[in-house]
Amino acid sequence: MNNSPVTVWRSHKKLHTYLNKVGRLVVWTKILVAPAGFEHQVPYLVGIVDFGTERLPLQIVDCEEKGLKINQKVVMVIRKIGKVKPDEVIEYGLKVKPL
Repeated sequence: MNNSPVTVWRSHKKLHTYLNKVGRLVVWTKILVAPAGFEHQVPYLVGIVDFGTERLPLQIVDCEEKGLKINQKVVMVIRKIGKVKPDEVIEYGLKVKPL
């Protein structure tokens, strides 16, 4: 992953366009074996969210799996992605949480 300050800044400047966008949860699953950089988050939830014009795979935060339902409304939030070393740039990305 290239996390140079320029690359991170370019991706961050578009995040606000998605903030607070409301969608519906189509399906979800629990990740038990994570890819590199996300090992510290397992287990975590991801789902496919329908925003009407597009469907996106997103991590689900601030909830337990037992509280999720198909067609449940979720809202887009911005959160830190992965874990960084003290000398690296913190990356943020889009996630959803139940309404």
